[in-house]
Amino acid sequence: MNMTNRKDALRDQRAKMLATDPDWRASDARVNPRVAIGSIIAMWVIYFLITTVLAMLTGAPEQWTSSGRRAVVVIAGILCTFVLYQLLQRAQPQSFGARLAAAMGAAVPLVIIYATVNLLVFYYWFPVADGAKLIEEMQGKYPGAWEMMLILDSSIRWYFFFAVWAALYVAFGYANEMRAVERRANHFRIEAQTAQLRALHYQVNPHFLFNTLNSLSTLVLKGSKSEAETMIMNLSSFLRSSLAVDPEQLVSLDEEIALQRLYLDIEQTRFPDRLQVEVSMPKELENACVPVLILQPIIENAIKYGVAPSKGKIAVRLTASAEYGLLVLRIENDIDPKAPAPASGTGLGLGNVRERLLTRYGPTAGCEWGPSDNGGFVVSLWLPLAREAC
Repeated sequence: MNMTNRKDALRDQRAKMLATDPDWRASDARVNPRVAIGSIIAMWVIYFLITTVLAMLTGAPEQWTSSGRRAVVVIAGILCTFVLYQLLQRAQPQSFGARLAAAMGAAVPLVIIYATVNLLVFYYWFPVADGAKLIEEMQGKYPGAWEMMLILDSSIRWYFFFAVWAALYVAFGYANEMRAVERRANHFRIEAQTAQLRALHYQVNPHFLFNTLNSLSTLVLKGSKSEAETMIMNLSSFLRSSLAVDPEQLVSLDEEIALQRLYLDIEQTRFPDRLQVEVSMPKELENACVPVLILQPIIENAIKYGVAPSKGKIAVRLTASAEYGLLVLRIENDIDPKAPAPASGTGLGLGNVRERLLTRYGPTAGCEWGPSDNGGFVVSLWLPLAREAC
């Protein structure tokens, strides 16, 4: 398993752990208490208003007295629904199915309590005008058990009222939980992407540093003291500039090229008569944003495989252009046909560039390389053209 796969596996494992941990689930699924209590009160107030208006429109007798009875029953309904809300909070660490089943089950005894209060209010404590007639009918149908049958009938009708509110509460809680899981998963994805960008960036400097120190060693062995001192100063300037930047930072193309010129100054000390640098960059692209040091491995390879083995002057050309909303950069170097072919590289540098672009921009960016039309070697990379983010 490579480093990227290990990071992905670790990220998924952490996200799964947090998503299934009971404490996290309880916290994620919690509906704002103000929203929950407000919905309970609103539901019962709306019921009270609707039934009262309907009674007025139909000309029902004893409207004000019935409104008072109905207000008592509504208060009982609010209290029963609040108890249901408290019970549902205790079931929050469970799965969605378990929470829904708990909601449907907990509604049963509470709706029976509510139906009992309804019976007591309308038929015993504050009996309605036609209450005695209904009691006689029920006693005729169910002698000795008319109260139970009346409560059962009322419970069946009111159960769905309670169940709908409970189901909505569970659904809102589940939606909150899914949003929280998505936020954490996105957070871990960003963490993994950040770690990958840093790891790819830190592959650049050690690679470059090894080559530069090797060149310094060669100059010292040759007795080229002044050239070695110049290279050390240039190396110091380059490291001070490159190590000060954040590997996730975007810089303007003009700044990126300035960093590369510091590196090229180092190589110019090694190859004063062989290295020729040509930069073609339109003025309007100077502030285009690029990942910092994205050109470093490409230019380094141009020096290593183009300039170092040659006997004559070799040009390294950097061209910038804007095409279809993309910033396109081409780095091309000549190859001396008379020079011995250098050993093939590991592909670390160019692979690093491609991976950084894909990690940051996805499929809208990329990098390709191969022989150029004039017999040299060319690397092309493209990324979304942006001027504001850096």
